[in-house]
Order: sequence, then structure tokens, then C-alpha cells
Amino acid sequence: MLSFAEGAIVMVAELCGAKLLAPVYGSSLYVWASVMGVTLGALAAGYYLGAFLSGKNKKSFNTLFWVLSTAALFNMLMPALSYYAVPRISYLSFLPGVVLSTVLLLFPAIFLLGAASPLLISLQTNETNSSGKVSGIVYAVSTTGGIFATFFCGFYAIPELGLSLSLIISGGLLFSLNIALLKIFRPGTLFMMAAVLFFDINALAINNNNLLQNFDGILGTLKVMDEGRSRMLFVNDIVQSEMNKDSRKSVSGYVKLLDTLIPNTNYKEKALVLGLGAGLTANMLVEKGYETEGVEFDPRIISIAQDYFFLKPEIKTVSGDARYFLNNAGKKYKIVLFDVFKAEEQPSHVATVESLEKLKNNLYTNSLVFINWHGYTRGDKGMGTQILLNTLLKAGYSVKLTSSSNEEDHRNVMFVASLQPLKTLPFEISEPKEQTKLVNTDDQPLLEKHTASANKAWRLSYLRYYQGK
Repeated sequence: MLSFAEGAIVMVAELCGAKLLAPVYGSSLYVWASVMGVTLGALAAGYYLGAFLSGKNKKSFNTLFWVLSTAALFNMLMPALSYYAVPRISYLSFLPGVVLSTVLLLFPAIFLLGAASPLLISLQTNETNSSGKVSGIVYAVSTTGGIFATFFCGFYAIPELGLSLSLIISGGLLFSLNIALLKIFRPGTLFMMAAVLFFDINALAINNNNLLQNFDGILGTLKVMDEGRSRMLFVNDIVQSEMNKDSRKSVSGYVKLLDTLIPNTNYKEKALVLGLGAGLTANMLVEKGYETEGVEFDPRIISIAQDYFFLKPEIKTVSGDARYFLNNAGKKYKIVLFDVFKAEEQPSHVATVESLEKLKNNLYTNSLVFINWHGYTRGDKGMGTQILLNTLLKAGYSVKLTSSSNEEDHRNVMFVASLQPLKTLPFEISEPKEQTKLVNTDDQPLLEKHTASANKAWRLSYLRYYQGK
């Protein structure tokens, strides 16, 4: 039972740790690489410690008790660490900040959990020739616990309870199970637990009266907040949509730009929004006369759009991946909008040469494709913009860039593409100076790497502007 619980808590810590980092660093490939690398490093170091401790005292139930109790307490301390310490570490440059924050959150708990497995094996091994059998059973049971926790946390605990409660409850269960099964009790551990809960409660007690909704999920943290006459949807602390509550329309500059670029229609032509968000652009398309569909990966965002942002009931919504939807749509659209930002990140698999070539099956010759993008077009931060432009051209599109602002840190660039040559557009800007001929493909998805510095700058700019961080 302890082996099952140990494996389960490792996965709870890994999943929740990655999501606790998301509001500060996002949930890019670099964050997940850091989480997996630190997890494996912590387990390896923990296995070595467990082997050392079991070699010194093969039947030390007391050692196992302290190892598991301390691991449970560090697991429970993760919400407080993410609130008090991680934002301060984030002022370091991106990669050192991510790695150091990951080590701070994950290493202590997972290091000690890793040490538990050799101790459990040692306690159950009576003869040398039984060591292989015992080791196999312990690791099999531990892995089974990890599988259970992955599905349970991903599909239920994190969405329903949130990250902090998932960590506190799982740590508390391990702590209690440890006492019950080993039949060891140390009053000092209760004092340590009280201290951990004190820090967690203080972190969780930070209330915002303007907060209307707060979800923790496997893809990130969602918040709906009112600020004066504005209502905002945040994904990992980045504003995804902002609406004036009186007019029920977007106040975002890029939506106003879209309103200028997209013509009205009287023919009930079809429009598709990939990345529904709060649904404000979809609402605008309906008002312009389009029969509109919206695709959103996270079903909770669809609910938020309906409950808080007045999503028009005639808009057909689909919960799923944007590329998968396009591969199976079987219909053509006059307008296609890619607005697939998840906080500051852009899923690179949606904008590969192969994906954009297949998109042609869903377009008329005079259809317009819009891709919402961050505002950087120059230098290292503009590399991702250049690669996306190269990718669209390689896929056979005519492309222009538009933006309503010259301030890269505070604007969006809108790519406009079509299968036929485009005329001069309102708010058209010059293409970035060519720095590379690289393109984004399924085999070499380069966008995430080459948008990393832009995404970091974009996130810091938003956090400073909206939260004063």
C-alpha cells in the first residue's frame, strides 16, 4: 500500500508542479522538459539515498517513516512555495528561472519519495534470492500507483479540486497512511504539518473580490475577473479576452483590427474560429452575417464564454484540437481565424507546412485566413514571426501582415493569408527583415523554440501591465 501511495504521489507532484509553474512561465516544451528532467534527477538521487540508507540498516521502519513523512510535508508545501518563492525567481532569465523554480518545487518531495522504494524493498527482503522478486513487485505496484494518479488527477482531482487542494490532500493521505501502516507516531511531525498548513492557508487566503471564476486544470489556470467596466478571461495569468460589460464587445486592439479587415456578408457564408476563447470574435462574425463555428480545446473555456461573456447561442461550439477538427471538417469556410494562443504560447503543430497545405481543402480561392500572433517582428524575438511567414509562403499562400500599433511589447500582429493575391490592406505593416529561411514542419516543429524569447517578453510585459509584477 505504501509503495502504491509513493508512486501515486510522485505523479501528483509532477503534474501539479508543472501547472503551478504555468502562471509564471507558461506550459511550453521548456517547462515540461524541466519538470521531467528534474523529476528523473530527483528519483535517481533518491534511489541512491535509499540504497545507502537500506545498506546501513536493513530493517529500519523508523527511517522509512521519516522519509515518507517528510516527503508528504514537502508535497503539501508546494502551493506555498509556488506563491511566495517562484514569482521572485522568475526575475532571472527564462531558462535558469524555469529550472531553479522546478528544482525548488519538485526536487525535495520527489527525492524523498524515490528514496522510499529501496527502503521498502529492503524491509521485505529476507533472502538474497528473493531480492529480484521483491524489487519487481515494489516497482510494479509503485508504477501502478503512478498510472492511477495520472488519470485521476488529470481527469478529476485537478479540474474539480484545484492544484493546491490536490497537493494538500494527497500529501495528507500519505502522511496518515504512513502512521497507520508503520504504526509509528512522532509528535514533532504534527508540529511540522501545522507549520506547512499555516503557510499554505496564508497563500490560499489571498482573496480578490473581483474574481468571478477560477479553474485549475491539466492545461492551465483559468480566471474570470471584473476590473471596473471590463471583464477579462485569464489563461495562466495572461489576458486571453477582455470585454466591455456595457457594450458586451471586445476592447482588444486586435479584435477591432479584425473588425476592420473582415467584410460583412449577406449570404450566410461560413466562418470558423480556431481557439474560441471568450467568444468575442465569434460574436463579431455572427453580427457581420457569418454562420460561425468555434473550436476550443478546453471545454471549460466554452462554458466560461457562455456563462460570463454572452456567447451567442447560434454559434456552434466544438471541444477538440484545432488541427484534428480541420482534418475531419469536410466543409469549406470563407473566413478562418487561428486564435490558438494558450496564454502567450502558440501550438506549433497547428501551423506547420503540412497542416496549412491540408487547410486548403477547407477554403475557397477567395477565402481569407487570419492568424493572431504576438507583436514582435524584429531581432531574436521576431524569429518566430519570420518562420511563420516562411511557412505560409511555402504552403502556397499569399500573405500580408497587419497591426494597429507600432509598440511591439503591447500589440498583436495579424497575418492575413489567401490562395489568391491580396490587395493592400488597412493597417498593413512591412514584412520582417529576412533573418532565416527556416519553415515549421511536422518533422521539425521549430516555432516553439524560436518564439521562446518573444513569449517570455510577452508574458513579462503582460504581468507588469496587469499585475504590477
